[in-house]
Amino acid sequence: MNAATFVRSWPSVSAWGAGLILAALGAGAIVGPSSGAASRGLGAGLVVLGVGALVWGGAVLALGRLIAPRATLVGVLAGIVLAAALMFVLPAHTSVIAIAAAALLLIVVGASVAGRVRRADTAPRTAQPMSVIGLLVAASIIAVVVTPALGATQDAVLIRDDGSVPVITHEGH
Repeated sequence: MNAATFVRSWPSVSAWGAGLILAALGAGAIVGPSSGAASRGLGAGLVVLGVGALVWGGAVLALGRLIAPRATLVGVLAGIVLAAALMFVLPAHTSVIAIAAAALLLIVVGASVAGRVRRADTAPRTAQPMSVIGLLVAASIIAVVVTPALGATQDAVLIRDDGSVPVITHEGH
């Protein structure tokens, strides 16, 4: 694997991370204890965008090129806007950490795609498989961003009015 292949893999791996976070934020907004119509609507949109990001990332990695660049830019902007809107609609049960992590990962995707659109790079690249080591490095770095964001999302959804988070124990089993 050369450096260009490694760098080309970042948009797909970043899309996976952002997709997981967006889907988690959306699910929390749908089923959260104080969810209303607005937060459920935003949540549904975030789930759709999250699943779309997961599919897009897989397709990009499989094909070895960025696909649907203009639609991807719209999706990136929509993800950032919907996540920010959720922060205003459901502030007590939305994680700022998760929104920041999702935005960071979406910006990586958006910058990569915008660079391609700007260069008008229409020539398809040949698919070059990413090495297992490269994929593990990329996944590890993304996991450092995504895992805490997912945990913060769960905590934000479960937070009680007194500011505490319920703790699940398995004592007595």
